[in-house]
Amino acid sequence: MMHLFHHIVVFSLNEKEKRAFLEAGVEFTRTTKTSRGETVMFEIGEDDPRYERVAALLKSLGAERFRDSSMTTPTLRDWVAKKVAAGGERLKQEAAVLAQWERGREVIRQSTELLKSGKQEEARQLLDPAIAEAIQGRHSRWASVLCRCAAAISQSMGDRQRQIHYEEQALPFATDYGFAAYNFAQLLLSDGQLVRAEHYAAEAYRQSITQTADADRDLITAILRQWPNVAQGV
Repeated sequence: MMHLFHHIVVFSLNEKEKRAFLEAGVEFTRTTKTSRGETVMFEIGEDDPRYERVAALLKSLGAERFRDSSMTTPTLRDWVAKKVAAGGERLKQEAAVLAQWERGREVIRQSTELLKSGKQEEARQLLDPAIAEAIQGRHSRWASVLCRCAAAISQSMGDRQRQIHYEEQALPFATDYGFAAYNFAQLLLSDGQLVRAEHYAAEAYRQSITQTADADRDLITAILRQWPNVAQGV
């Protein structure tokens, strides 16, 4: 029997509620402070001895206070690894394309050196003109790589809005748009942008239902568990 794994997002936890989850043994993978409390994320399997207690805590909060995505892999990271493993040949092809634009490689090198020196803002700013050049020059793979680098730097700086900006810029160049749109929806959700999150979840759903791989079926299951209404307009 295959046990499902659950990717959980809980909204607006107060200190007492947060402590109850911690006492149940939950390890948060991300926490975001908001004016109404903390939004937290974590993953747990149905065969985990903590699962029943965690499920009871979630139920006590009410369905509107959390989102639950079921998957066949233990964590989102494992799911990403599954996608990467399935696309090994495609990644090799992308690497060959990336090697064709020297400007992109040099900017990444310079940005990395600035990061090593602790100059995060300078490293991020260096990427902006290169992103514009990549988009204008139709270097789509490089546009994606540079945007994701800028998003990662913004995240490390705690600048959520810039992170969202760069991740959104990268979306049109994603090699797997369904997964990228879902990932972006989760980022928006963690920022409290519920309407935009559902919009991109719907885009991810429309893309994924045309695919047949196991990872795509996992994605469909995760989307419908979290946003059951997205299938109505398809």
